[in-house]
Amino acid sequence: MSVARDKPLVSVGIPLYRSSRFLEIVIENIEAIEYPNIEVIISDRHQFDDALARLKVQYASDARFRFLEGRDRLNWVEHFNLLLKEARGTYFLWMAHDDSYSSNYIADLVAALEDHPDVVLAFGRVEQLSLDGFLPTFPFTPPPTTDQEEWTLASSLRLLTLWQLWIAFRGVFRLKVVEDAHLQIRQTYGNIRADIYWVFALSLRGRLRYVESCVCVKRFHRSSGGAGWRFGVRQSLNACRVLGGYLNELAPSPRGVWKGKVVVYLWCCVQGFLPSSLARRLGILTRRALLGR
Repeated sequence: MSVARDKPLVSVGIPLYRSSRFLEIVIENIEAIEYPNIEVIISDRHQFDDALARLKVQYASDARFRFLEGRDRLNWVEHFNLLLKEARGTYFLWMAHDDSYSSNYIADLVAALEDHPDVVLAFGRVEQLSLDGFLPTFPFTPPPTTDQEEWTLASSLRLLTLWQLWIAFRGVFRLKVVEDAHLQIRQTYGNIRADIYWVFALSLRGRLRYVESCVCVKRFHRSSGGAGWRFGVRQSLNACRVLGGYLNELAPSPRGVWKGKVVVYLWCCVQGFLPSSLARRLGILTRRALLGR
């Protein structure tokens, strides 16, 4: 990769947390980036191991890199928002320490954003890999939207309620759209699904575009950030508040706020009040139905 210009086109934020065991993956992702005009922001707010120190040594002479270190023990939402605030690029993505990204990942997603001004976030497919069998994995399901249809509130609601919207969280998005809407990730109860709700909020500002050529491998394991997440009544009520807040601020019209709240409140209640096994089964059936389309 060549040296970046004064103002990078793309900012890559890499949050570290007990990352020594994944250091080889982090380095492979960095070395695989083919896009020339980037900055890489690597941050560790706990420093339970030497991952950040080792990366600082390896990339000390590379002007594209910035390193943030602290012991303020930010939670994952606060940490991701910190990286977002530090970014200087036109486009931004978070790059998880235990995921792998194809070498064309940034280039193809940025091209989609450059070629389509109405797109606020471009994302690729995600292949799931369980390292220890602790969490179930599912085959990738394409989003239930198409590039040919008009993008509306209904498109956003369909992605939220019928799809695994966390997949799009791994995409590249326009930083100015986020800044203009003051759209940082909002805290949720236990910060469960905060990423999903944030992507839904961003989709209220414009189209999300799926780029089939880009692949991310998501590793699941017992120590994954979301391994212990459970969605129950408290999470359901909190989801109503967070999603309702996003709709109040970002829905295209007062009528859209009302319609959106009806859908998301019903969705939250179904997920939160049904037995977890039944809610999970309904999710599996929905994904299978979409796979068959």
